[in-house]
Amino acid sequence: MIIKEKRTSLIKNLFPSHVPQIWCPPLTHYNENGEIDFNRMKKHIEFLIPYIHSFLIPGSTGDGWELKLIEYKSILEFIHKEFGTKNKINLIIGLLREDPKDRMEFLDHAISFLKEKNIEIKANGSNFGYFKGFVICPKKGKELTQDEIKEDIIELLEKDYPFVLYQLPQVTENELTPELVEYLAKRYYNVYMLKDSSGADRIANSDRDYYSLVILRGAEGNYFEQLKITGGKYDGFLLSIGNSFPQELCSLIELMSKGKNEQAQKLSRKLTNVVNSVFKIAQQIPKGNAFTNSNKLIDHFNAYGEKWKDFPFPILHSGEEIDENLLEKTEKILMKQGLLRKEGYMLKEKK
Repeated sequence: MIIKEKRTSLIKNLFPSHVPQIWCPPLTHYNENGEIDFNRMKKHIEFLIPYIHSFLIPGSTGDGWELKLIEYKSILEFIHKEFGTKNKINLIIGLLREDPKDRMEFLDHAISFLKEKNIEIKANGSNFGYFKGFVICPKKGKELTQDEIKEDIIELLEKDYPFVLYQLPQVTENELTPELVEYLAKRYYNVYMLKDSSGADRIANSDRDYYSLVILRGAEGNYFEQLKITGGKYDGFLLSIGNSFPQELCSLIELMSKGKNEQAQKLSRKLTNVVNSVFKIAQQIPKGNAFTNSNKLIDHFNAYGEKWKDFPFPILHSGEEIDENLLEKTEKILMKQGLLRKEGYMLKEKK
């Protein structure tokens, strides 16, 4: 069977209906003691699921690069217990480590975990559950050649699990070239999807043949122009802003699919303006990354609505609390765009 047919068959086995167009890397929440707040995470994901049910966990937005192994293990257990057996979710597991040895350690644990739960993990399997593959970046290194990056990636792809490539030069300090992506796609059917968060769009804009590889955009902003359904180059989105505006993103895709371009463009501009404005605020936070922090700012209002000052402010992985002044600035932006919720998802059950 030729490579394109094998990849198409794998994708069909993983997603019998279709590959979702919207994916999200959920936030990891923490309590005042700096421990993972699983109840808070549960409520947040329940807030997402009516609109987005496909997740990268842990992704960059979920502190995937900072999490300790013990935290990583506990998050996988949490997702399996609360959502893997009860809801129809799609999960790709992040292996976000700068050092290949650490990445392999995380992979080994994830494999043991999935086997323990009797979940299909081999790319040639036919009875997949919620697990849809592992997400891998090149190892970190500004001076790495494409051959060195290729060797690093191939070591993983040889294992014959479903894989998703992740282009994130903001962390890895290097990029997969279109030529390298074509090379990998031509030889390894088990790499079936790619997320590009570079913002440069070099892979999607290239005329290289990727042999039916699904390509998702991870960079924020200007959403309307990006998808194939409106003349763009991407099959879908994997966006951190899915944490903050799941319903709006779902509506955007629906408008685009129905050809309601004027309404879709208006919504796209609104989301882009909010993202850019809150991102600038988040850049004032010295710890963590601005994508995580901007979503934590917005999520606090989604969670508590008008009563946001009555509850502990968002905690970063470093244990630090986000300053009230930055939340006040975020409130003004959300209010101006008509995106400030009156009632938060954390308070609805208290009626």
